[in-house]
Amino acid sequence: FDKNSKKKIFNYWNEIFKNNTWSHGKFTNKFEENWSKYNNLSSISFASWTGAAEAVLHYFKLKNQTILCPSNTFQGTPMITKLFGSKIKFVDCNKNDLCISLKDIKNKFKKHKPKAIWVVHIGGHISFEIEEIAKFCKKKKIYLFEDCAHAHGATFNDKKAGSWGDAGIYSFYATKTITTGEGGMLVSKNKNLIKFAKEF
Repeated sequence: FDKNSKKKIFNYWNEIFKNNTWSHGKFTNKFEENWSKYNNLSSISFASWTGAAEAVLHYFKLKNQTILCPSNTFQGTPMITKLFGSKIKFVDCNKNDLCISLKDIKNKFKKHKPKAIWVVHIGGHISFEIEEIAKFCKKKKIYLFEDCAHAHGATFNDKKAGSWGDAGIYSFYATKTITTGEGGMLVSKNKNLIKFAKEF
């Protein structure tokens, strides 16, 4: 941490110790408010990326449904989907951006008729085909979920990661660009999803 930031951080910790409020309250609310403002999307924090993903899968009632997932991703993306009871079908990725291929999405759509698609933004940038993928999903009435665990602060055509899909999910694990040690954030334009996620 920057030397000047440490003083502020320690003052915050002293306030937390004094109030004995660890996982909710002022700082969680402030974090969510700032995340919403920066990303221009409603935001709700979770203990992990996985918790946020589970809330999304519950909200859209995707148990026993087929979901497409990129072949190049961390195991968390397909595993939470499988543990929830959805069927995973993998899609090839592009060489240029390492993200899910629109061409193969179209092939797999014909074959599997999925109800949702995971797009995983890899290595700090947004999928180069995100706009075309979003248009395809809207046309075919497929839910689009963005795994934004690598995309903190990334923009494409003045939009932040999570802006194209029905839900975007960030991770704040220790290795991420922005970290809280553990944690996740769900972002969405869907106010009903955010309300459900808070209750979830």
